[in-house]
Amino acid sequence: IAFEMNGGPLHPMNGAPLRLVIPGWPGSCSQKWLTRIWLRDVVHDGPKMTGSSYRVPPHPVAPGEFVPEEDMRIIHAMPVKSLITRPQTGLAIDTHELEVAGHAWAGDTEVARVDVSTDYGATWQAAELAPPHNPHAWQRFSANVRFSEPGYYQVWARATDGNGVSQPFTPPWNPKGYLNNSLHQVSVRVA
Repeated sequence: IAFEMNGGPLHPMNGAPLRLVIPGWPGSCSQKWLTRIWLRDVVHDGPKMTGSSYRVPPHPVAPGEFVPEEDMRIIHAMPVKSLITRPQTGLAIDTHELEVAGHAWAGDTEVARVDVSTDYGATWQAAELAPPHNPHAWQRFSANVRFSEPGYYQVWARATDGNGVSQPFTPPWNPKGYLNNSLHQVSVRVA
């Protein structure tokens, strides 16, 4: 139960006076404005938590395919994901080497590895991956990449969790677009 954030009091926008935090699960499971706790024998049926809200199909479906509400499953642990935080997309450089850095996380498990690619996924290079500071914490990654010649490049990051599950090129479709953990990419122009 959180009452502070980043060393200061929890702001009402973030859930003050108290917020229940479920590490590794989506924010929809981390109740804001907590004033009491009680146990119930029903699925969460509070405001904005019924119907298709925060639910996904139990198996892959075609884009636009109708899925009955009773067949949808509640989102729980977050999927493995990485984000490149440096460089900023659109960067122009006059050197053929660049440090790529970012964060990765994996819901209920640790990130086992992060790889980066500068050739649209034809080859991958392992990034250095720092251990998490505590269970469910983001993990920092970094890698130095080289570009063989001037031109336009996309730098991709792909995280793999402790169960061997990697980020997909495109996420499975679902009616509300939840859990998009597709490969993150930034563009770089090398002079």
